[in-house]
Amino acid sequence: MRVLERSRARSAAVLGAAALLAVGLVGCSSDSDSADGDTDTAASSETRTFEAQNGSIEIPADPQRIVACGYAVLPLIQAEANLAAVCEWTRETENMNDETLAAYEALPKVAPDMSVADINYEAITMAEPDLIIMGVPAMAQEQLDMASLEALAPVVFLGPTIPSEWRELGERFADAANVSGTYGEFKDEYDARAAELADKYAGTLGDLTFAGVCSECGTNPGEYMREYGSSYTTNLLGDLGFTFPGEPVDPEDAHGEYLSYEQLPENLGDVDVIVYGVEADGSVTPELQELFDSPLWKELPAVKAGNLVAVEHANAATYETALLALDSIDAALEKLPANQSQQ
Repeated sequence: MRVLERSRARSAAVLGAAALLAVGLVGCSSDSDSADGDTDTAASSETRTFEAQNGSIEIPADPQRIVACGYAVLPLIQAEANLAAVCEWTRETENMNDETLAAYEALPKVAPDMSVADINYEAITMAEPDLIIMGVPAMAQEQLDMASLEALAPVVFLGPTIPSEWRELGERFADAANVSGTYGEFKDEYDARAAELADKYAGTLGDLTFAGVCSECGTNPGEYMREYGSSYTTNLLGDLGFTFPGEPVDPEDAHGEYLSYEQLPENLGDVDVIVYGVEADGSVTPELQELFDSPLWKELPAVKAGNLVAVEHANAATYETALLALDSIDAALEKLPANQSQQ
């Protein structure tokens, strides 16, 4: 895919730029640094104040050994930050190209996937971090022993409250890690691609109403999660100008709420198009398959009309991988009966 080709080319460019930067730093070092023969130590001792959700934190200006968790993992790997260890983050391995996946797998892991309650503080100690970036959901902060983490290194906590915050948080992760230049490389391309697709489908689909169902949100039997505009898959289609009406009964749920199958007719019966995420091979999760097998699902007007949009890379949380999602969305929208009937 073209995004993977861009990534390989970018890696070569970044490595070359890093080499030139290193030469420049040596050439601009002070006499005292040269005399000490330890410019790296001098550079790493410089600090700055960073505003995080856990307060104003004094962090290294150019951190050399970062431990990252949650939503910070993939953005910082893609931006080639100086990572010493990460928490497992398998929910986005399908969004990683071969090079990124190899880098992820090579890093020591300090916590099980999506379980900061079981974080291994000894493993973090062994990583000898000079900065810890916690990008786990905001509600998970209370599960962390912040005092133990802060005893090891400065801790920047930047946890999302809704999935659509990946744009702002990704840039802030990169800022904290001093890799803003490489993280933001794909932003302009993403914005241009989103604008292109918005224009492409405005005439045929722009007046339709959309709804999303979560592909991998844990549910009890007989329940599904409806996603609103700020959720995983839906926030990407929102960038194309599509509307996702509705809101949860409890405002605390924000991006989505759990509903029973019996509520399908009243909650999804009046929407024109339903979107959901799929695995990289196009398969659906067991939770979604159970929903799809429901007679009430099969009777929904959007389902009977075939107006369903399956999105690969639906959990994209960086501009680079969101471009892959837009390619998948474009392919699905082109084949949508509602789109073809208007042409």
